[in-house]
Amino acid sequence: MSQHEVGKMDVSLVSSDDGLDRIAIKLLSDLAGESALLLTPGQARTLATELIAAVNRAEVKSSLKTSSNMWRRQGEASSRMVSAA
Repeated sequence: MSQHEVGKMDVSLVSSDDGLDRIAIKLLSDLAGESALLLTPGQARTLATELIAAVNRAEVKSSLKTSSNMWRRQGEASSRMVSAA
């Protein structure tokens, strides 16, 4: 699998003569040129759900890195005792 930075991305709805709709995602990169994905509405919905979940994980990970650095910078943070019943 090859990976390329995407320079430009365009998402559009494509309707064919037989009435079937597809979602077209056109990608433009310096190395790979132009490529496109044609997805059914169901496939596009699944992709969108997976993208949102991945973005949420990345944001949480980034947030945890920031908050742990803030704890280290405070210096006088005392440890808390935790008990479970």
